[in-house]
Amino acid sequence: MKKFSLILALIITAASFTYGQGKCRRHVLNCWSYMKDGFYDDAKSSIDKAMDCADTKDWYKTHWYKGQAYHAIGVSERPKIKALCGDNCLDEALDAYLKALTLNFVDPELKKIDLNDETGLLLFYSALSKKDLKLEDNDAMMDIMMNRLPALANAFINNGVDDFQNTKNYKRSLENFEKAILASTLGMQVDTQIIYFASLAAFRAEDFEATIQYNEALMQMNYGADETEKVGIYQTQAQCYAQVGDTAKMIETLQKGIEKYPATSFNLIIETFNYYVGTGQNEEAHDYISMAIEKNPNDPQFYVIKGTLLEQMGRRVDASKEYEKALELDEDNADAVYSMGAFYYNQAADTIAWANDNIPPTEFQAYDAVKDAADELFKKAIPFLEKSYALNPKDINILQTLRTVYYRLGEMEKHDQIKLELDALTE
Repeated sequence: MKKFSLILALIITAASFTYGQGKCRRHVLNCWSYMKDGFYDDAKSSIDKAMDCADTKDWYKTHWYKGQAYHAIGVSERPKIKALCGDNCLDEALDAYLKALTLNFVDPELKKIDLNDETGLLLFYSALSKKDLKLEDNDAMMDIMMNRLPALANAFINNGVDDFQNTKNYKRSLENFEKAILASTLGMQVDTQIIYFASLAAFRAEDFEATIQYNEALMQMNYGADETEKVGIYQTQAQCYAQVGDTAKMIETLQKGIEKYPATSFNLIIETFNYYVGTGQNEEAHDYISMAIEKNPNDPQFYVIKGTLLEQMGRRVDASKEYEKALELDEDNADAVYSMGAFYYNQAADTIAWANDNIPPTEFQAYDAVKDAADELFKKAIPFLEKSYALNPKDINILQTLRTVYYRLGEMEKHDQIKLELDALTE
């Protein structure tokens, strides 16, 4: 009797196990049926039940169907359907597809692969390359990699673009693009444009380390619709290196871009010039502003910049020639007009300072001769300063300089008028 009771108990247990296993798998099959008919709420409910079953939660087909159900819900335009799993439907779909890929391996060790890290990805591709690889379902593997993941990547791209352009949530945009990269890579479709989008989003999100990684990949793949876009990648890369404090890599990147794209490297040249100016390396800065002028000889502002740099280098006469070139291109260029006035003004002021330091007070005739020479320089400054004043009538620096010149030359009526205007501006 005891033996019979034990056998009966084993039979009941086995029957319960078989029934439970069948019921769990029926949830998976029901999910598929509901999806085909468009009943996504029922499909989700069924697959969620299967995920709660010990017998099917680690079955590749459960995750394969879950990915499809959550993917369909995530891209649905019907608010009621989309609300079934909130904002993380596509994330759940991606996780499900990744799990389905690894659980599809027959080898228990391969089932443990984590496709969310680099080591796992390498192990996955290594496994796929083996001739004796055994899978639970070849068709499922091909469907996920060739159909499901590429479609899911497009959904993440759409979300990433929306976050970038409309909500301006660059961090979330980057996250979406990174998921798209993972999905498309596993789908054997490396889309360089997604990497470019990720680079743009990372830069806007101020994730400069991530931007550097994506740009490095883009540069290695020679990505870009044209040279202008390619140069833009080099420029952004250099700016990122500057942000992380690696000025050596910044300069190296700029110089590589200039060398590789000489015809369209104007922005890279300006970036390099700005760096050298900012660090007081005037000789190097002079080389790059000269290079910029060669590429854009009709921009008067570059001649002004070069002139200002030459003044800092103590080459005032050469500087004045650059200002004159700027005025030949644009006679109303305010910076060039004022710089010419300042050139003559500074020469006059330096002449008087030299006389004060080097001519004894008793040598009136010699001092007056030098003073007269200085006055001639002040007179040369007046037309430029007056035009500068006409172009910028409320610039206090211009007014103060002009007032000083009028005073030095004894033109008191003009001096007093400028003084009144200065007083009005500074009250």
